[in-house]
Amino acid sequence: MNLEAKQYDEQIKSKNSSFLPALDEFKKYYVYYNKNPEVDDYNTHFLNAKEQLQTLSSSVFEITNAIQRKIDEKNKIISGIAWKLNAERELSTKLENIIKSLNGVKAGSSVMIDDSKTEYKFQFYRNTELFIGIVALLALFVSTLAAAAVLIGFIIRYKTGIAQAFVPILGFFF
Repeated sequence: MNLEAKQYDEQIKSKNSSFLPALDEFKKYYVYYNKNPEVDDYNTHFLNAKEQLQTLSSSVFEITNAIQRKIDEKNKIISGIAWKLNAERELSTKLENIIKSLNGVKAGSSVMIDDSKTEYKFQFYRNTELFIGIVALLALFVSTLAAAAVLIGFIIRYKTGIAQAFVPILGFFF
């Protein structure tokens, strides 16, 4: 229980403990006053008891109003928090949909990368076959010795990482 709640609880208990004695006094002097309205002492005690009950009643009413104001303040704060929470939930839903979409794109891109690798390997083998065919044709047009030299030169340069060496060699013969 927070400090304000404890204060209100203490105030209510204080009013509660003084209410029953004040009510008993009021009942007693109410009867005395109504039986003997001419006695000033009963009249004074009756009015004092009545005033004490009215004071207690107004105090309880003030405490009730103060508690109601605090409840209204807290309710406004909670309403604001609830509104922000709903906005965050909507944002979370949108972001979850985006994440699902991105995961789908990720899976699709993995497939595309695998397809590209397969196509690259296929194209590499086709290029290798073309190269071998060109070397074979070159061997038919030029001497076998020149074709072997070109092939060996290309293989050496290809192994060292210079795959473009084939073009200048062909330029040399044509």
